[in-house]
Amino acid sequence: MRSKGYTLLYIVALLLLLGLTSCRDGRTYDHYEHVELDGWGRNDTTRYHVARQWEGVYEMWLGLRATQSYPYKTVSLIVERTVVPNKKHPAPHTSVDTVVCKIIDDDGRLTGKTGVSSSELLLPVSSFRLNRSDSLVISVHHIMSRDQLPGISEVGIRLDKVE
Repeated sequence: MRSKGYTLLYIVALLLLLGLTSCRDGRTYDHYEHVELDGWGRNDTTRYHVARQWEGVYEMWLGLRATQSYPYKTVSLIVERTVVPNKKHPAPHTSVDTVVCKIIDDDGRLTGKTGVSSSELLLPVSSFRLNRSDSLVISVHHIMSRDQLPGISEVGIRLDKVE
């Protein structure tokens, strides 16, 4: 009887330990916005409103879902991040990053994680520190010479808390 109790306690402790060590995903935000597949307009800015976050260091990633109908090898994007501080800190501050993403490789194939009809790319944008209860407003738009870009179906933002 005594060994059954220890065995059960051992199994529960092992499951608890495995559960705690396997949940290391620091993702705090992950959202995609749909854009018109027949042409993402230069003025069609995607916006993401990220709720208040815990204090720490965050990595921001840009996600793109594209199809073979994209007319260029790369796309150039502007990612604007505005930190809206909690009441204890100064006014909002904005940072702007330019991201160049290779969508089509030199052989004419989609890069990234390939799905049935599209490819998903995830690119690092920047790392930054947030204070407790800071929120974010993030916007993304393309800066290509062509006003309407066909072949991009969704644009996403992901935040990972790293510290």
